Amino acid sequence: MIYLANIVRLIFSLYIILIFIRVLFAWMRPNMFNPIVRFIYSVTDPYLKIFANLKFLRIGYFDFSPIVAFYLLYLLQELTYRVILTGYFSLTLLISLIVVLLFRFVYFIIFIFIVTVGLRLIFDIIKIRSSNMFITAVYSMSEPAVRPFRRLLKMDRGYSFDVSVIVSLAVLILLRYLLLPKLLGLITMLLT
Repeated sequence: MIYLANIVRLIFSLYIILIFIRVLFAWMRPNMFNPIVRFIYSVTDPYLKIFANLKFLRIGYFDFSPIVAFYLLYLLQELTYRVILTGYFSLTLLISLIVVLLFRFVYFIIFIFIVTVGLRLIFDIIKIRSSNMFITAVYSMSEPAVRPFRRLLKMDRGYSFDVSVIVSLAVLILLRYLLLPKLLGLITMLLT
């Protein structure tokens, strides 16, 4: 059974890699007449279109649909692997996998916000505000994490330095490295 479980895991892993390449293609704009590019699009588009139609997965410039597609595939991969390996399915197994993957998803999103808000802080400190595509992307991607603190602190963008960026970064770091691991440990303890 371990061979069958590993083959199934390998098939899922290959498909996840194809989806990752497909997401990279969206940023690189490859030659659509290339047979490899066409193959990857034809294999991954039916699955990704399921999630692309879910409008609530888009927040500003963020499109979370590929990330949700990754995590659902990963959940199915781990669930299938464990069911084939052990020979049984339990609701506890499903719930524990969902909880762990949900936390991984949240960790990933918070990591993206930590990186973008951190870069934004650096750009604010060295006073870089240009129409550069990368800098514009960093500001727009970090804005959903900074905006609530700007409103909470009742600050306008007119100030020379945006304190809400520092507050946002501090809260994100505390959330990622202190609160969420403790919460995951508590939930894991409750599930076992």
